[in-house]
Amino acid sequence: MAANSSFDVVSKFDRQELKNAVDQTEREVRQRYDLKDTKTEITLEENTITINTESEYSLGAVRDVMESKMISRKLSLKILDYQTEEDASGARKRQVVKLREGIRRDRQEDQQGNPRQLQEG
Repeated sequence: MAANSSFDVVSKFDRQELKNAVDQTEREVRQRYDLKDTKTEITLEENTITINTESEYSLGAVRDVMESKMISRKLSLKILDYQTEEDASGARKRQVVKLREGIRRDRQEDQQGNPRQLQEG
């Protein structure tokens, strides 16, 4: 029976829950003693979240807060694709987080769990 059954994996997320998680993160960052003077900005766009803050320490702390808020709202952390940290103007740090929705073509697997071979042409 198990050999004949299949299931579809759909990796979609609730956009409103993501917006709520980002809003809660901004609120907590403004109130936390170690982060409130960092002038951290979190920008949610269509396919990305941009974090702009004063140091690597505060960047890591903001990521931790955002991830905990996402987990509490039942959002998978697999939708986050962290890009490399960049130096921003004024000796600040910036990180862009791409939002994944669906399955990337190169990560698809067949029913036996083997990666599919992409056909050229």
